[in-house]
Amino acid sequence: MFFGQLFFWFFGKILLRTAYKINAYICDDKRVFLGSNFFYDMRLIKDPIKRQEIIDAYFSYFDAYTKRHWEDMLSHLDEDITMFGTGIDEVGFKGEKTRKTLKREFAQAPKSIEYKVTSLEVFSLGKDAVLLMITLDLELFSKDQKIPYPNNRTTAIMVRESGRWKLFHGHWSQPDRDIDVGESVPYRLLLKRSKELEDKVAQRTKQIIAQKEELENLNQTKNKLFSVIAHDLKNPFNSIMGFSELLCKNLKQYDTEKVLAFIKTIHEQACVTYDLLENLLEWARSQTDSISFRPCRIALFKAAAKVSEHMQTIAGNKRIEISFDIPEGVMICADKHLLQIILRNLIHNAVKFTHEDGKVWVSAVEKSGWVHVTVADNGVGIHKDIIGHIFDGFSEKTIEGTANEVGTGLGLVLCKEFVLKHGGDLSVESREGEGSSFTFTLPSYCAEK
Repeated sequence: MFFGQLFFWFFGKILLRTAYKINAYICDDKRVFLGSNFFYDMRLIKDPIKRQEIIDAYFSYFDAYTKRHWEDMLSHLDEDITMFGTGIDEVGFKGEKTRKTLKREFAQAPKSIEYKVTSLEVFSLGKDAVLLMITLDLELFSKDQKIPYPNNRTTAIMVRESGRWKLFHGHWSQPDRDIDVGESVPYRLLLKRSKELEDKVAQRTKQIIAQKEELENLNQTKNKLFSVIAHDLKNPFNSIMGFSELLCKNLKQYDTEKVLAFIKTIHEQACVTYDLLENLLEWARSQTDSISFRPCRIALFKAAAKVSEHMQTIAGNKRIEISFDIPEGVMICADKHLLQIILRNLIHNAVKFTHEDGKVWVSAVEKSGWVHVTVADNGVGIHKDIIGHIFDGFSEKTIEGTANEVGTGLGLVLCKEFVLKHGGDLSVESREGEGSSFTFTLPSYCAEK
């Protein structure tokens, strides 16, 4: 009982102090309610009928307020309605300014507010004035999420005019220093949470868009991959199966020269298929980040010469000469396996798009801690409309070489990716009808671990 009286006395004193401080807000004919003996004369209303009548009148206003029914709420406000906020700071509004403040709050938070009354007392201030002291637990809503605001303490003065109770004064506690003038605590909390949720939604939306674009790219790549498997892997096998079937059925009828021609064709198609399959497997591994990367110091000339040995059969069929201009002392820091893939694809492409009796050059020069490796040819060159997108991704369409060799551009994708993995870069220069020159850079030295 003592603590209850202390609570009401405390809020009463705050209300009285505020009323004296800004008493210009109080109309002359109602100032009697806030006189010096106000809190000593007020009495708890015990008549259940009168008490319920006042409570119903107040919650007619408060229900309209929490359900955001603007016109209905206005009908329950006295013309000179005042609202004060007290605590660390003090703010006060009267009449039209109060209505503007409420209008702003409705715009800031248009969704309904749920509430639960935890305590309520009604006191008489005279014949036509009463004081309500209420404690509520509020639940605000922002982006369909509940924001609890418990133990909200409200003091209200109701006056009866023309037989109807209206809200004359509302008072809320304001415990937060950095609140803006005219903002009640729950709305500041609501706006802060709303901003947090909006930022979170924006960030999530950005992530979803990025994931959507990534999935679309992966889906396109998957379709291209299936196209390569269905077309470029299937065709060589058709040749292998067709020529091998002819040999099986007609071996005794064919002379040695024809048998060797068939075997040569089968071997070439097997090599083409193997290279394509190797690139597909390497690409698949790169997409799943399962490629190991162990850079070490490598003699570039030896690595390039070894790769060239495997190209001699293909190059010999077109009488293409592969020459080197790499000083034997040039060292690079590279992963041995990835370097082989880079060199194999670039040299193979140069041979593929060079006419018979053409030339392919592999050269290197060291500059400022980097080795610039160039694979050039005097072949067909690259059309200007294609060269700008040559490293973007492999093509669904077969790109035929000068001897109808098949290709998809997947090898260049791997070269670009693996060069970047070393910290270098891959570029191309080409003139249609004159040849192409691919240059990639690799570090001369390995960083100390």
